[in-house]
Amino acid sequence: MHGSKEWLSEFLSGIMIIKSEIPFDEPQKNLYDLIRSEELRQISGLGNNDKRLYRQLGKSYMRLLQVVSNPSLLLRSVSDFPDALREAIEYGPSNKLQYTALKARQLAKEGKKVLIWSGFVENVESLTQMLSDLGARCIHGGVEAGSEEEEDTRERIVKDFHDDPNMFVLVANPAACSEGISLHTVCHHAIYLDRNYNAAQFLQSMDRIHRLGLPKGTVTTIEIVHTPNSIDDLVDLRLTDKVRRMSEVLEDPSLKVEAVTVELDEDGFDEEDAKLLLKHLKGK
Repeated sequence: MHGSKEWLSEFLSGIMIIKSEIPFDEPQKNLYDLIRSEELRQISGLGNNDKRLYRQLGKSYMRLLQVVSNPSLLLRSVSDFPDALREAIEYGPSNKLQYTALKARQLAKEGKKVLIWSGFVENVESLTQMLSDLGARCIHGGVEAGSEEEEDTRERIVKDFHDDPNMFVLVANPAACSEGISLHTVCHHAIYLDRNYNAAQFLQSMDRIHRLGLPKGTVTTIEIVHTPNSIDDLVDLRLTDKVRRMSEVLEDPSLKVEAVTVELDEDGFDEEDAKLLLKHLKGK
């Protein structure tokens, strides 16, 4: 990330962030409520000072993110499939997946390239397959680094995204692709299928398609695919707060801004996130 104190506010001022609200369908909503109740049951009896509580809440929020983005992701973590899970999966791809694919097609029809983000490898690969006719390629932890001359390396995929006029879509995992890649000369629209609580990673991922000094009139669009009345509300609220605090610290280091509480894992999940999640599980 850039070191200038003014960088963050200038960077954000050059970006248009839009939130596309994609509601649950009924089977998905039923599954979400079921999983939320089950996660609350898992932590019953654990005190606020019990480390197991925070570990379990970290797992809970990931499961809720899975339900919201793509219920079939739960198949790997749920051994006894409830009827609600079967119904949600049989209903077909989630509304979020369908919308993201449709939006990518609209942009490609306009001759625009698009970068799609998801924290789940299965989502990255599913969208790549769904959009294969648009030349979609993907980058996640299983894609090896190498040279531009080697087939299927991260570097070759990035080069093709720059150079191949028939490759309109790049699907990526922020953990593997949020740093060290520049796409701002060819792509000005990013779609976030899902996000975690890691604010620094979110800013770094936006930095892939946006740089200070882009030609005048260039609009960089960050599109958040958001399901209301879900874990998405909490993630959006907390990321907004974390980015605001980062901005205040960078703009004026003399400000005694209270630091964001200690993060409990690499996804940026911290104690304040855990408190709000606990209220969400309880339906508050």
